[in-house]
Amino acid sequence: MKKYYKDMDIARGIGIFLVVLGHSFPDSQFNNSDFYEYIYKLIYSFHMPFFFIISGFFAYKIYEIENLKNYGSYICKKLKRLMVPYFAVSLVAVPIKLYMNNFAARPVNLNDLITNILLYPLDIPIQYFWFIYTLFFIFAAAPLFNKLPVTAALLLTLFLNLIFTKQIGLFYVYGIVHYLFYFFFGIYLRSTYDRWKNIKNKYVIIMIFSVVLVTLNRFNVGKEVYPYYNLLTALLGSSIFLLISQLIVNSSTGELFKKLGKYSYDIYLLSWFFQTGARVLFYQMFKLDYDIVIMIMLFIGFMPILMSKWIFDKVPVLGKIFLGRK
Repeated sequence: MKKYYKDMDIARGIGIFLVVLGHSFPDSQFNNSDFYEYIYKLIYSFHMPFFFIISGFFAYKIYEIENLKNYGSYICKKLKRLMVPYFAVSLVAVPIKLYMNNFAARPVNLNDLITNILLYPLDIPIQYFWFIYTLFFIFAAAPLFNKLPVTAALLLTLFLNLIFTKQIGLFYVYGIVHYLFYFFFGIYLRSTYDRWKNIKNKYVIIMIFSVVLVTLNRFNVGKEVYPYYNLLTALLGSSIFLLISQLIVNSSTGELFKKLGKYSYDIYLLSWFFQTGARVLFYQMFKLDYDIVIMIMLFIGFMPILMSKWIFDKVPVLGKIFLGRK
């Protein structure tokens, strides 16, 4: 019988909340607020590794792949789940971006559009879709390690994470190598779940890790030290919220984040349309107060939940195309 991990669904919900919050700042000047700039830096110091860890936790099926036929079936499922929505939603975003090019931080260039969507995921219409693209290639690469003990695979990918620092945009190779470690860290957590679930003094650990994480994010470090700094902040932040997810598993707050977790992929795929529309309308056109726009963008970033219920649940073929549903 398939085991259910409620705390990890809660972790998904926390993760998508952090993503939406991170995308709720209307511009990169943060209204000259040191506080907002710090909150943004703090979130971005760990929230994407956190998602790769969660993805790895549920990737146990890579150890069931024994031959090319199994691998082909596995890749086909990941293509449907990840790459079909990646292409579909990206292409829907193109005419919207073109219409709003005067308001865009990164205007669309039609000459490079197809090349970028296929090969350069950091330069696509919805920039943060690099995560979906990268996750697909990590899923494709992970079975290459399934003959190794989990600990050995974890150490090998850690080594690659620390030594491979060249920013290669093609296929976002850097991201694939960099985040592969966090993916296997999630697999490792799955293999040792009962052990770390029963860790004592969780509140103390959370408090200590939080102090260290908050302090580290007060500093900027040089490129020589950055890989280690980045690794440390990613693991600290992820550990904090994995532990919090366990502590709130039977609370009303936990139930709320569990519901968010159920729609985390839908929110990730579709929130751009709502948040970008809110930014253009309320911040760039109506010139509303910066703080108010943040709250509007945060709230409206969860509208994909209603869109999923009212449209994609009722028209399954659209759910397959735009959300990768079965």
